[in-house]
Amino acid sequence: MKKHFYVISIALLSMSCNSDDVAPAKETTDALITRVSINGLTTLELFYDDEKRLYRQDDFSSGVLYSYTLYEYNEYGLKELRRYDAESHFLFFRAVFVLDNFGRVIKSENYGGPELFDEAGSFNEFEYNNSGQLIAEQFRFGGNFLTRYENTYDGDGNFIKQQRIVHPNQDGEYISALHELTPGPQLVPPSWEDYLFILGFTGHDDEIRYMFTSNYYVKAWGSNGVVTSEVDREMSGQEYDEDGNMIRLVTIWKNLLDPQASDPVTLTYDYITED
Repeated sequence: MKKHFYVISIALLSMSCNSDDVAPAKETTDALITRVSINGLTTLELFYDDEKRLYRQDDFSSGVLYSYTLYEYNEYGLKELRRYDAESHFLFFRAVFVLDNFGRVIKSENYGGPELFDEAGSFNEFEYNNSGQLIAEQFRFGGNFLTRYENTYDGDGNFIKQQRIVHPNQDGEYISALHELTPGPQLVPPSWEDYLFILGFTGHDDEIRYMFTSNYYVKAWGSNGVVTSEVDREMSGQEYDEDGNMIRLVTIWKNLLDPQASDPVTLTYDYITED
């Protein structure tokens, strides 16, 4: 959804249905997503350690590996991530995390360029509600807050809205993007929240959220208030394996500014299953 940075492995919620009917959810034997593909091309690969924590994330463009991210943990939770260029293995970004007493990330200290180990150049700061849900994130460069993301949840705890504010509480403040999600028949399991939170750092949480939504609407504006993008995504064509894991999802991406450009997009999911 947003291109900041995050993943933790969790037992996937299992669903069993055909393309016309949706059956109640049931639990699986701890299946973990290892690959996500879009229209037949790999976009994401995930690798886990013996404790089922994500330790490596590979990112692809048009099926070609262009970067990989390594995750490090300590006894309290997520400690650090480091992102490398896939061809040269050059370290170009690292983030060090500050956790609260509940093990939640409340701050990331971001390093890039020549100061990879000397001084943080930017910061992400996170706010939670009493239920532990992420309700806001602010990105700060130097002493200025450049962006703020605000999240909204429905009465069942489903994530249904996010707005991106540029220059929050400053001159020139404006809303630059709006995401609205309509929950599907299956709810995101609570154990997945950390997983989605971490994937949000690299903008890959969307591919997982699609699995639990029936509609996903995105609108963006420029600083002059002019709409620059408006897309509506409808989810259909779900397919599941014999264990109830979603293995295929068709999304119809409707470009509302240019209806002729609308196309179906097919996502496929691969898993490993622990007995």
